[in-house]
Amino acid sequence: MPPRSSFGRVAFAISLVAVIVVVSGIFAIRVLPPRVVPQKHATVRKTAGVTLPPQYEVFDKQAVPERPVRPVVPPVSHKPKLVLIIDDIGYSKSMAFHLMALDPEITLSILPGSPYGKSIAKAAQAKGRELMLHQPMEPNEYPRVDPGSGALFASMEPDRLIGTFEANLADFPGIKGVNNHMGSKLTSLSPQMYQVMTLLKKRGLYFIDSRTSARTVGRSAARLMQVPFAERDVFLDHIQSRKAVQRQVEKMLVIAEKHGSAVGIGHPHNVTWTVLSEMMPEIHRRVTLVRPSTLVALP
Repeated sequence: MPPRSSFGRVAFAISLVAVIVVVSGIFAIRVLPPRVVPQKHATVRKTAGVTLPPQYEVFDKQAVPERPVRPVVPPVSHKPKLVLIIDDIGYSKSMAFHLMALDPEITLSILPGSPYGKSIAKAAQAKGRELMLHQPMEPNEYPRVDPGSGALFASMEPDRLIGTFEANLADFPGIKGVNNHMGSKLTSLSPQMYQVMTLLKKRGLYFIDSRTSARTVGRSAARLMQVPFAERDVFLDHIQSRKAVQRQVEKMLVIAEKHGSAVGIGHPHNVTWTVLSEMMPEIHRRVTLVRPSTLVALP
């Protein structure tokens, strides 16, 4: 057989690369989950004089970080426990009240600087509800994505970071704990998270890690400072479609049944409220909804 020409070898190499690219594309389309592209968050967004809610979450590398594998618990006589938190409260009174009406154990986490956060908090506490502060923290995408009013940034000096955090806490007296809004960058930094945990320890508050990054040091920081801690298992509405939220609710229930407890986090979307309304009888049948303060523990 005569030797191949240099042109033939080049053509063969180009063809091989083309095949690899096509196969990779088919794999990505068929196997990988859909990508949700975040929009830039504006601290205050107004349309025709109406304040709009912020962007809810952004995730490290556009993926929702999974919680580390937990041991499977043996069957028990009582129902598994489920904590259900609704983040980013403060931009719609009506939605907050609709969500509270679903179950008295649903916990609202309020954004500092939100237009209706204080009035919602006052009404919820009058009903004996447990409340949390949804503390904005710097994401990896900053400054392209702004975490919003009262955020904690990696560049802050310790006094300024703690002062900002204290001011946010002071706006909502009576809250029981804190979880992070965004924060894929800040929650991965030990010095800043030690500062956060120091103040939580001083105030007797718990921390629930929203796990917006797989590199979070929330658990180790809470362990060092002896702060009661838990972490999110499932985001209900990262993809805002009815079927997607239904799948996430089912996933949350399965995790609770497998491990004895679970923490689910949703946001005040219409589709989230609709699905939770429809599935609440099934949720009550399979788990017991509890407040975060009853589930957190020293890590």
